[in-house]
Amino acid sequence: MKRVFLKGDFVEGGGQIIPSLHDDAWLKNIVESSGQLSRPVKVVVDCANAVPGPFMLRLLDTLGADYTPLLCEWDASEPHHGADPTRPKNMVMLADKVKEIGAELGIGIDGDGDRVGIVDEKGNFIYPDRLLPFFAYDVLSQRQGMSEEARSIVFDVKSSMSVEQAILAAGGVPVMERTGHSFMKKWLSEHPECGLAAEMSGHIFFNESGWFGFDDSLYITARLLTLISRLPTLSNGDETIGQYLDRIVPSLPTTGEVKVPCLEDIKDSTVEAIKQAYQNEGWAMSTVDGVRVRYEVDGEYLGWYLARRSNTEEVLVMRAEATSEAALSKLMTHIERLSGPHIDISKFLATVN
Repeated sequence: MKRVFLKGDFVEGGGQIIPSLHDDAWLKNIVESSGQLSRPVKVVVDCANAVPGPFMLRLLDTLGADYTPLLCEWDASEPHHGADPTRPKNMVMLADKVKEIGAELGIGIDGDGDRVGIVDEKGNFIYPDRLLPFFAYDVLSQRQGMSEEARSIVFDVKSSMSVEQAILAAGGVPVMERTGHSFMKKWLSEHPECGLAAEMSGHIFFNESGWFGFDDSLYITARLLTLISRLPTLSNGDETIGQYLDRIVPSLPTTGEVKVPCLEDIKDSTVEAIKQAYQNEGWAMSTVDGVRVRYEVDGEYLGWYLARRSNTEEVLVMRAEATSEAALSKLMTHIERLSGPHIDISKFLATVN
């Protein structure tokens, strides 16, 4: 393929290009599903000079938001920062603007328009998995007494333990799935009554209210702002976005997602060795995607540790989280003891002082 490309000796086809503009219908479908804002939420939106920018502005105008745009013009060179809203470094400009103008929140969009991330009113970075309970409370409020499948909320193995606990508190059935948007979409297609799924990476899939079960940053933005505009405590000033999220899905001490170098041909065997090390000591675990072990002391769930192979890079993806800094520190000593003999995890251990 490279040789053909460099030579430029392409086969000429006999087809034709027929422009088919669909943005009007797309935006119409979004607003018909999400509804209009009940009040003009004050928000900053950073589109990172990526594809969704111009369409985001049209959507926010249609919704009636009080918005400030950042980097909503197309520029593939990404002159200011990358288009990945799950990386705190890419959300600094957004956070600064939110604090400068006193916005309620800031929303960051990814390059191809299927993920979002947010910062709260203080500019604090919010891991995207914490948005799932925000939406789950809304979806589940209309599904109490329905089937277990209808009350299922799907999250990926990298998501916080707070997510699972919040889903239970909202009357839902938490379902842990493999990381990867294709797996989420497959699960939803096989369980059509399920209304909501999400990943830590910011992919959020609505399968209700007339939406179609796929991840769309414009639709996620519309649902987020609409819900914020309708929640009484956020509208009457009793709570800020940050306070509301801290109440329903607390932020816990975590390493964040860490990519640990691992050669392709030993990724599977390394994960298997790590799994065996914890199994030998009787740790409870999920193996739906790599190995995610539960850290329990006297039957109390205090944290977890994940090691899974990346499907796109020569790394193992690791993350640990616990209910307190002390519990996380203790968990990391176990990880060093049990995982350390099988792979160099110095980069991972360095995330916790």
